[in-house]
Amino acid sequence: MIGEYPPKIGGISIHISQLKKELKKLDQNIFVLTYSNSIEKDVYSVKFPNKFRGIFFIVFGFFKGIYIIRKNKIDIIHSHFATTSGFLGLLLSLVSRRKRVMTVHGSDINVHLKKRVLGKLVKLILSHYQFVIAVSPDLADKAKNLVNGEIFSIPNGVDHAKFIPNKSKKKGIGFVGALVNEKNPQEFIDLIRKLRQKGILEPAYIIGDGYLRVELEEISKGLNIKFIGEINDIENYLNKFLCVVSTSRTEGFGLSILESMACGVPVVAYKSPGSDYLLSDLGLIAQNKNELVKLTIKLIIDPKFREDASRKVFEKSNLFSWKKCALDTLEVYKKLN
Repeated sequence: MIGEYPPKIGGISIHISQLKKELKKLDQNIFVLTYSNSIEKDVYSVKFPNKFRGIFFIVFGFFKGIYIIRKNKIDIIHSHFATTSGFLGLLLSLVSRRKRVMTVHGSDINVHLKKRVLGKLVKLILSHYQFVIAVSPDLADKAKNLVNGEIFSIPNGVDHAKFIPNKSKKKGIGFVGALVNEKNPQEFIDLIRKLRQKGILEPAYIIGDGYLRVELEEISKGLNIKFIGEINDIENYLNKFLCVVSTSRTEGFGLSILESMACGVPVVAYKSPGSDYLLSDLGLIAQNKNELVKLTIKLIIDPKFREDASRKVFEKSNLFSWKKCALDTLEVYKKLN
């Protein structure tokens, strides 16, 4: 597998690490090629300068990838994300003559595909994969005409041993995600500002990091918003929140949404492909700023509505597991052979 991996924090990292763990339980030998600084067994890290990371990962990763393939007698190359990792996987597959498959995770389709140069690269890469996995039906639908083969919708799972409800006293509103434009964190701060104007003084927490952090800290002064940064024990924070708010409009799946749901924490979200998939039948999707404010306030001040939403999101989360994700992925591998 090629892509992000812990200790790097993010949806793709979690996806690959959980998929690796579950596939090993199914007697599969899984090796990972990543640029994350991992010392885990069967994980190979590529070190390179921070500048032009994508190009260096392809160049250095190519030689490391050939080494991994030969040493471990690799049968299948599974790339995650339709840009750098997808291109590297394609090169390794062509040179080593190994089967290849790719998973698209969200912003590669919802964001990069719309850009002039990156969009052409995504289309080129997708057209050279016979089998593509998408983490949501919406992504599968958007990518199907770009794939010269089959596309499969296999959703992410959630670690139900880690993300579980508890009875702790609930307080505060949470935002979970990278502090980048795609996640739209500015709108979360705008939401909190509107809540303060309406007399809602619940503390707010932003979990995540990114290039917008300094700007966000500046514009949020005086609003009682605490920046937590990137953390590994996110479940300990989620279980304390009254609700979580997702302001991304391009979410491909929304793993942090699902993790919150598994903790029984209601999530209010702007309409996006991922939030629609997870929440559309639960009455927690906001079409605009006014709806986002109204839904958030209702969850905070109406215990009955909050408890009902908590029960519904928890029940919905039980439909998703990493075991099922691994079993479905293994079926795709078998089709390659």
